[in-house]
Amino acid sequence: MKRLALFFAVIVIGVMTANAQTCKRCGDTGVIQEKCLSCKGQGGGRCDNCNGSGTVECYHCQGSGELKCLSCDGTGMNGDETCSNCGGQRTFTCEACKGHAGSLKCSRCNGNGGGSCYNCGGSGVKQWRCPDCIAAGRI
Repeated sequence: MKRLALFFAVIVIGVMTANAQTCKRCGDTGVIQEKCLSCKGQGGGRCDNCNGSGTVECYHCQGSGELKCLSCDGTGMNGDETCSNCGGQRTFTCEACKGHAGSLKCSRCNGNGGGSCYNCGGSGVKQWRCPDCIAAGRI
């Protein structure tokens, strides 16, 4: 019984393939290609995370370059005495950005401000399997 069902399935698939027409949507390739909307087909451009600057605001100090002393809560005093942790300075230089204008190197573009488009990998073209022919090229 299983052999008969398999034989019948092979015949049906063979008849369907013989009568199949070229898929008009993909032109018999099984693949749809369109210009990438993210980079407008250019393949790259300005980084959308840092807006092309190569740096982003430090999330530790919120761009100030300094962190409040936690021992004295940024007052410089512990009771009636000068805070021994910060010496009365109230802040420390942010260790994450080293105080450099409160900015960090952008992790998406690695600090260069641009590069390949994230969505198309720099090709300028997005491609996917044709949904009409299920990537077979024929309907």
